[in-house]
Amino acid sequence: MNVKNISTSISEDIIITNLTGYITLADVNAWFNSFEKTCYSFIRQGKKYKLLINRKGYTPEHFSVQKLWKDKLFANNILENTIAVAFLLEEGDILTHLEQSNTKDNAMFSSNYDQLIDWLTKYN
Repeated sequence: MNVKNISTSISEDIIITNLTGYITLADVNAWFNSFEKTCYSFIRQGKKYKLLINRKGYTPEHFSVQKLWKDKLFANNILENTIAVAFLLEEGDILTHLEQSNTKDNAMFSSNYDQLIDWLTKYN
C-alpha cells in the first residue's frame, strides 16, 4: 500500500522529485543525492528551474527523518535557483495550514498533482 518512491526526473524546466512511502534516514540521503545532482545540472548551466516536490503518501520512520529532509532541502542554494516550487501533499491539517499561511507568489501547496503541474507549466 505504501510504495516507496525516492526518484527525481525532469520535464522541460520542471524538476519532479518524489519522496513517498515509508521513508528512513538512508532513503532521505539517497533521495537527496539524486535530487541535488538533478538541480545542479541546471545550476551549472546558469538555468533556473521549477520544482514539484511530491510528498503525498510520505510516512517518516522517525521524527529525525522529517528533520533531515527539511535540513537538506532548505540548507543550501537549491531553492535559491527555483522559479517556482509546488508541494504535493496529503489532504489534511498540514496542507490546510500551509495553503492558508503561504505568502509567497511562487509557492503552491495542493493534494492535486494535475493542478500543480498546470500551475508550474503556466508560471513565469
